[in-house]
Amino acid sequence: MLRRVSHTAAASSSRHLRRWLITTSRLATSSVPSTSHHEGLSTSVAWRLQPRFLFSTIAAPANTNTNNNTSSEKTNNGSGESTTDNNKKEKKDDSNIFLDNLGKIFLSSIGLVLLFLLRSTKSNNSRVALREEMENAALLDPLEIDDLRFANSDFTVDIWNKIMEEIRNEFTARGIASVTYPQFLSVVMRVMKDVKGEGFTIQMGHLMDRVVIAELERKSRREGNDGDSTNHDGDVELPLSFLLASLSLALNSTVSDRIRVLYDAMLIGNEMSSSSGGNKEEESNNTTTNNIASTEQVEQMIQNLQSTCQLVPDSQIVETNSKVPYQTFRVGTGSELTRRAREGYGGKKGSPGVTKEVDGPVTLEDFHAILKSRTVCAWGECFIKTTSRTSTSDRR
Repeated sequence: MLRRVSHTAAASSSRHLRRWLITTSRLATSSVPSTSHHEGLSTSVAWRLQPRFLFSTIAAPANTNTNNNTSSEKTNNGSGESTTDNNKKEKKDDSNIFLDNLGKIFLSSIGLVLLFLLRSTKSNNSRVALREEMENAALLDPLEIDDLRFANSDFTVDIWNKIMEEIRNEFTARGIASVTYPQFLSVVMRVMKDVKGEGFTIQMGHLMDRVVIAELERKSRREGNDGDSTNHDGDVELPLSFLLASLSLALNSTVSDRIRVLYDAMLIGNEMSSSSGGNKEEESNNTTTNNIASTEQVEQMIQNLQSTCQLVPDSQIVETNSKVPYQTFRVGTGSELTRRAREGYGGKKGSPGVTKEVDGPVTLEDFHAILKSRTVCAWGECFIKTTSRTSTSDRR
């Protein structure tokens, strides 16, 4: 009995449960296309009446919205980052290199100016030091040269011309270009005695002896006889051009006459070559060339004046090739000084050429200009203002 009742109850309950499920499924399927049918139902009841598969289909759009929101946020973030990068690029493009590095440029300019001033100071000090060294090592002081000329006031151009004539007859006619110092003095003293007697001689001759002895020592060193003084007894020969340049230290004359007699002294070599032999045609061809000095003769004479202390020390200083860290200087040779005088140097801030031709024979007019140029400046003539290119002062 009890088993039948329980079986009946179970069957009825299962039928009720099946009906409830069918009704619920119908309600769920009818509620999907129309939302007005469930307006009276609460949201919670509607969600509870929906089956599991319907819940998953309805929840799917929410996930889609979430993904859309996430992608939109990412898009916004990306656009924001690109905007920031563009702003940075615009700021970089708008920057000014000069204004951004103004401090560095200013400090660099100050450093360059200080470096330039230091280099200029060192260069000037080097030049001044060399000039002082030359002045201290000079054999004769300019005042001593003036005293020598004043003491030999009777030694004029006329007596010089007589000495030159005797030298031509004694040495040049025999083809002799170099003689010893005693031989040269013997000719000079013989002419002076013939003119004014025994008492007429070179006064303060020890000053002229000083430059000749110094030249003998230099020649001895060049030949490798350092420290050997046996040749000072008069066995060493010196060129006639150097001995005549030394004798001009005592000549009491104007600058114009002194330049002319020095030019004639250079031409002795030409007279010697023409008198050494040859036919008449060769002698006639050499007549015009004998009256014009060559470049080598002028360079040698400038060297002789330099050796006898007749050039201003400052004009003898030339630049070396060493320019780093500052410009250095040295004493120029006779050929360098002559070339700088004829060609010019230093561009616009330097000195222009003083001769019409930069090479070739040198006339008396050109020789005037060379001795008066800033690169030679014989007897300080470059400091004398004159109106003519070749005119010289009448200083003695």
